[in-house]
Amino acid sequence: MNEIEQKLKIIEESLTKFKFKVSGRVKFHEVDSYSIVHNLQYFYWLEWARIEYLRQLLSRESGKISIYEFPVMSAHAEIDYFNTASFDDAYEVFTRISFIKNSSFGFENIIRLESGLLLAKASIVLVNINFKTRQPERISDEIRELVRNYEGENVLFID
Repeated sequence: MNEIEQKLKIIEESLTKFKFKVSGRVKFHEVDSYSIVHNLQYFYWLEWARIEYLRQLLSRESGKISIYEFPVMSAHAEIDYFNTASFDDAYEVFTRISFIKNSSFGFENIIRLESGLLLAKASIVLVNINFKTRQPERISDEIRELVRNYEGENVLFID
């Protein structure tokens, strides 16, 4: 087994840690002149998945935190591409929070076709900010507890 095959196997095995998934279908405007999904489109899919994850998390147990009350900004994003998708392919975006620090937290994502073909693996660090000052702000204990309850032992808390 070569290095890439080993990496793909590890990614596939890590899917058991993911409790959240959104599904979509490649739209015509998402493909480029080579008839494959343009690499930038994957970032839009990732953002959509993160928003849906947070919407579900924040409304699931508390019912009182709006996604608008948890302002976050992207600090770092990276993605590894493995295969391509084409127009009308059905895909899935698996999403989880992997760590929470003082004011920042990390998302991990795996994108694959519904057939199981791995398309990409991504991670992003978001920072919770004070909307008025635009400065980093500690993630509240309430949100930490929501994440802990949802993700269980699959999330690392670093303070």
